[in-house]
Amino acid sequence: MRVKGILSVPGDKSISHRALMFAALSRGTVRITGLSPAEDCASTASCLRRLGLGISQPEQSARTSAMIASNLTVESPGLHDLSAPVRALYAGNSGTTMRIISGLVSGQSFTTTFDGDSSLRRRPMSRVLVPLSQMGMKVDYPREAEDVRGTAVGFAPFSITGGHLQGREFNLDIASAQVQTALLLAGLQAEGETVIRMPARVRDHTERMFKYIGIPFEQSEDSTIRVRKLEEPAAPFSLSVPGDLSSAAFFIVAAVCLPGSDLLLKSVGVNPGRRLILEVLGQMGAELNPETVSEVCGEPVADVRARYNKRLKGATVSGDQVPLGIDEIPVLALAGATCDGVFTVTGAAELRHKESDRLRAIVDNLRAAGVEIEELEDGFRIQGSQRIRGGSPWRTYGDHRLAMTALIANCIFEQPVQIEETDSIRISYPGFAEHLRFLVSE
Repeated sequence: MRVKGILSVPGDKSISHRALMFAALSRGTVRITGLSPAEDCASTASCLRRLGLGISQPEQSARTSAMIASNLTVESPGLHDLSAPVRALYAGNSGTTMRIISGLVSGQSFTTTFDGDSSLRRRPMSRVLVPLSQMGMKVDYPREAEDVRGTAVGFAPFSITGGHLQGREFNLDIASAQVQTALLLAGLQAEGETVIRMPARVRDHTERMFKYIGIPFEQSEDSTIRVRKLEEPAAPFSLSVPGDLSSAAFFIVAAVCLPGSDLLLKSVGVNPGRRLILEVLGQMGAELNPETVSEVCGEPVADVRARYNKRLKGATVSGDQVPLGIDEIPVLALAGATCDGVFTVTGAAELRHKESDRLRAIVDNLRAAGVEIEELEDGFRIQGSQRIRGGSPWRTYGDHRLAMTALIANCIFEQPVQIEETDSIRISYPGFAEHLRFLVSE
């Protein structure tokens, strides 16, 4: 098999979330084009509607497979005139929705209840709820949840009662753009100054969008960010969302691993905090050429050409690299499985707390397919092989990244794996399977 052709992947999911949420910082009409069709972004839109934002699409439950429109308008009352939701904000499978909107409502004078699907209920929220509580927000957990878990601290469902926030100084232990963004939104509603320091570089979509839409902030060379209370709403804005590099990553790996492949991905976001897939594959000897680099609404955008060059060589991903593309680790493991050498990932313990324990799932699935792989506490080590048997069961645990990785594995392995399910892919990329079929040829 090989992949050949030209493809435009859907809009960047991280930027789409922020475009919708940051509309609340404005008063008036916000226009967004190229929005991600992901079910996660539909969850964000649904939550914002319940907070009083008008979004130009009939509301559809995030519990269904219905997706959000790629071009829409948002009518925003402004940050100081959000409405108290009469029902819980249901975030579906989206941790981004739950964490960042927690910061948005932390300074409001009402109570907001959050809930999500069974997967999201298992993901810890303490890393954002604890610092928000330190600013003056109150968080409560239902008694029945405590009875089931023994302790519910840090897990949905929970309720936030906004309060009179006070700015604080935070030195975050874990590099998380979601936590940083939630704290910045709280800081825009707090008295005094809020200061946030990160231990490593992460995607800077929030800072770029703040600058683009006119939200005041200060940033120093060590990535420390300072904000003060937003006294006046931002002016209405229009924003175009670039293609999602995390979605493009799956096709890129297929192209650099399959002889005869030649793929051009149009208008993909190449934010410096998202370039792990390009950097690691480049270290492995892949032929990757970003072309016609430009800036769109504050974000760097490029056409990315990926071609098969030769068998990839081994590499190590560790430390500060991991936050630059932790969601791409599963599909990078496929590149490692076929490399000439050893492929090692460390410093990725956070993958144990995603939609599934992705580290354990990667190891178990690849080992069953015939890959020589060792599980580490915070990663894995693979001895690459030119041929991988496949033909084995592939567990996804309802995790969209694992399901998408399995479809790429079926292009690379000698025999297709038996995928547990692919419905979860709609969480991030509803048309993924169709786009892959469009590109693949014998």
